[in-house]
Amino acid sequence: MTPSTLADAAAPPVLAEETKPAAGLSVSQFILEQLKAWKIERIYGVIGDANLSLLDELGKQNAIRYVACRHEGGAALMASAEAKLTGRTTVCLATSGPGATNTLNGLADASMDRAPVLALSGQVETAKIGTRAKQYVDQQKLHAAVAGKSELVTHADALPELMEQTLVHGLLQGQVTHLSIPKDLYPAKVKGGIKPYAAHLHQPLAAPDNEIAEVAALLASAERPVLFIGRGVKQAAEHVLQLAEKLSAAVVTTLPARPLFPNDHECYAGGLGQAGSEASSVLLAESDLIVMLGATWWPDDYVPTQARIVQIDWNREAIGLGHPLHKGVVGDLGQIVPKLAAAGHLPAKDRSAWRARVRDACAGWKRQIEAEARADGTPIPPQRVMKTIADHVSDQAIITVDTGDHTLWFNRIFQAKAGQDILISGRWRTLGFALPAAIAAKLSYPDRQVIAIAGDGGVVQTLMEFQTAAELQLPIVLIVLNNRAYAMEQDRMNAAGLNLTGSAIQSPDFAAIAEACGGSGYRASSPAEFEQSLRRALSGSKPALIDVRTAATPVPHAKI
Repeated sequence: MTPSTLADAAAPPVLAEETKPAAGLSVSQFILEQLKAWKIERIYGVIGDANLSLLDELGKQNAIRYVACRHEGGAALMASAEAKLTGRTTVCLATSGPGATNTLNGLADASMDRAPVLALSGQVETAKIGTRAKQYVDQQKLHAAVAGKSELVTHADALPELMEQTLVHGLLQGQVTHLSIPKDLYPAKVKGGIKPYAAHLHQPLAAPDNEIAEVAALLASAERPVLFIGRGVKQAAEHVLQLAEKLSAAVVTTLPARPLFPNDHECYAGGLGQAGSEASSVLLAESDLIVMLGATWWPDDYVPTQARIVQIDWNREAIGLGHPLHKGVVGDLGQIVPKLAAAGHLPAKDRSAWRARVRDACAGWKRQIEAEARADGTPIPPQRVMKTIADHVSDQAIITVDTGDHTLWFNRIFQAKAGQDILISGRWRTLGFALPAAIAAKLSYPDRQVIAIAGDGGVVQTLMEFQTAAELQLPIVLIVLNNRAYAMEQDRMNAAGLNLTGSAIQSPDFAAIAEACGGSGYRASSPAEFEQSLRRALSGSKPALIDVRTAATPVPHAKI
């Protein structure tokens, strides 16, 4: 600093006379331009008088597609599913009051599964905020339980910074973010510029080499290693296979991660928990080292106590949650797993006895589920339904699974293939997830086959989104396992000797509803009828629903 700059201590700051340049855009236009800069492809929403101006601008452009949903909850679930499937930020839109309230279930699903969803909701006029105006509610309080960041836009000039903050925060933290926009602000002109998506936001997080070396040393010394993998290893799946084979390690997966390891491999032990396999429970209980790779879910009843647990994840907050921890490593699995698989000293220990134990346990489990999957009869055993689906869906299919006893049967029986994706409501476990998720999946990947699997208790929560699929001419297939009950709850009530009040369902004619909505409807009550209906539905050109009369077979280990 030169002496001349200190001559007048009272002089104003150098840039004091400069103002933010006007973007020449209204609030509505700025929102869309900012979303375009972040490559947002769709907005899922429902119309209302507090978002009409934004919809007007949406209709004047074609870079972002507006998906008109039947319910705001369905719109938020679609956004959540797309974010889980693609890893990108997604957007849903609602009006003030009940519109914003209706999104909360879908936003909670996104929040629990760390899917970056930006929720935009209209709000009453700025002069009416805090009053008894119709449809007014404090949206920031409303969203506090599900959003990592929720802000009210009180002036057009605040919009650029607020949008940048919400987009960056949501993507980096894997959180829901939310903006409330008073409806009188949409025409206001914005000062400030569009902020493009910055490359540094997706730079991988590198773990120190010494940390990776410590994990490699633990693996090298392990007698009975197990790899527990989640969907976070998607970019390193081939290296997980190499690592497992080098270590003779058993491999256990979360449900969404099933396609990331060959299900027919001799070391694959299946899923975890009640919906998983007996083999995985046995091998986890016998292991001396468990390495968690991109997995964060571990049900309390299945956490082993005898093994050292190492967890590697990009999200430091998830490490050690719900289980003991011997060592945690923060970093990008796409960099770490290949280094572990390439470690030259890993094969040194003789693990032939453990490999034989793993092979025998996994083979025994596969014989058991293959026998279950051959079960015959009317109504159709759920195991047979899952086996039929697995036999007929494409190797590149996206399968969306609702919440219910069919979720457990799916994880128990379904054998996933490497090119497939499985979407679920992981931690939130909402009913009604599968159909909105299938719509989002088909919009995101129109060339891939998309199948939704739901129960008769859950599908009714969002069934009218089938009309959305028909309107959009999306050839998805919705399979409804119809056992006339909330079967998971009924099984648990039976196991505890409780009265079964509320567990029975008088299901509607699902196939007729599908036809009324503009799709195809099928009914099946035998394995042969289901297979024939599935073939027809998969080859059709419009959305199809198959109503499958399914036996109410209790899932093993059912308890409250």
